[in-house]
Amino acid sequence: MKSNQKSSNPKSYSDFTIQHLQDMFGIKDKIASLLLDTQDLLPSDWLLATLARTKGLPTGSEKAKSEMLITPILLDLYERQPQAFSFFSGYTFDVDKSKALTGRCDFLLTKEVQSTNIEAPVIGIFEAKDDSLDKWYGQCGAEMYAARLFNEQQNRNFPIIFGSVTNGFSWQFLKLENSTLWIDTETYGTQNLPKLLGALQYLIGFYVDN
Repeated sequence: MKSNQKSSNPKSYSDFTIQHLQDMFGIKDKIASLLLDTQDLLPSDWLLATLARTKGLPTGSEKAKSEMLITPILLDLYERQPQAFSFFSGYTFDVDKSKALTGRCDFLLTKEVQSTNIEAPVIGIFEAKDDSLDKWYGQCGAEMYAARLFNEQQNRNFPIIFGSVTNGFSWQFLKLENSTLWIDTETYGTQNLPKLLGALQYLIGFYVDN
């Protein structure tokens, strides 16, 4: 997939395009069904009530989407299985400044649950956006690649890193495996919360079992 964005050298994650990933790291993108083996997961009463309260509030900015839509969904999953994963919101994730793998991640998931610092293995990257999702595959892919390098640096290698670009209402999942960034053809959304929660649960469960 070619990006319409300019291909000048990136300075941080937010500058990356799909073309940068290919030119700098040899990562090619492919669009295909990720075939997430999901089972619907019913939302808790707390999550339904929380999301209902946000309906009358403006959620047009990335910050608002992160706070009022994405965080409640991740919290709902976390409260079901607090020993399975932890997540960091808005933390700086500097892995290799010489390669522009530096900057802030909206949401970063780790398998390590006993630390207040980001520790390997990092298992997922979620980016909150307020516009077209496909514009940000490059940024999310760069953060996923950085997560893989970070894990390798700490001898916690994981062959697959998952990610997602979301505007809070729609979620599109990505998978970095070897030198391919897979982009799911299916979009999940809050209009079908059980299906979205099931997909997220599948991603988390993938690492719990490995």
